[in-house]
Amino acid sequence: MNIYLDRYKAVLCDLDGCLISGNMVLPGARELVARFGDRLIAVSNNSTDTPITLSHRLAELGLSISAGRIVLAGSTAIDILAREFSGARVAIFGSPAIRSYAEASGLVLADMDAELVLLTRDVGFSYEGLTQISNMVRSGASLFVANLDGTHPAQDGGVVPETGALLAAVATCLPNLRYRSIGKPDEVMFKLALELSGATAQEAVFIGDNPDTDGEGARRMNIAFAHIGGSLFTTVQDLVMTSD
Repeated sequence: MNIYLDRYKAVLCDLDGCLISGNMVLPGARELVARFGDRLIAVSNNSTDTPITLSHRLAELGLSISAGRIVLAGSTAIDILAREFSGARVAIFGSPAIRSYAEASGLVLADMDAELVLLTRDVGFSYEGLTQISNMVRSGASLFVANLDGTHPAQDGGVVPETGALLAAVATCLPNLRYRSIGKPDEVMFKLALELSGATAQEAVFIGDNPDTDGEGARRMNIAFAHIGGSLFTTVQDLVMTSD
């Protein structure tokens, strides 16, 4: 596919593997962010940060993306729970930032007797946590998962375990596990990004490195997809150069 970024009203872009890897800015990322400004919306399965904490972290790396132009799986999941299950008791397995965001959204956090369970990329996930979440779900709590990614790229070329890896542990304990996933490739994040941009699906392009999440979600929404790491674009720098 011939992708020429300047013709699109909205440029939607994944984060890990496209703009950054850990605390390293990837080739072409600064040029992309500077060039497209408010036309660029970051859409990530990140479920550790909130839009505000991520915007601050990116600013420290020289990438200026305001919180209002960031769509994340973790915060989107919390927004959905707060809207659809107001007043419900929710057990959240996640970072302090995610838990604070949930409390600020009006959710009632519970460590036991929860009606809902939200699993995000909890770097402190433990045997105790696995026991808690398995038994809460077994007792009837509904499980929500921020994303199904098993890993995302690490700065050293390795992998970083993601929410899907934690979900696999829970599924081992509960073979008939049922849950609702919020992150890519689910359409909800793509729809939210389009709303923020004011563009239609035909007026947008999605830049991503994972064809199973980024590419599949874009396909479902009929959004053009630029595959970073594919046969045409090794890095975002290659993509930026095609629009010069």
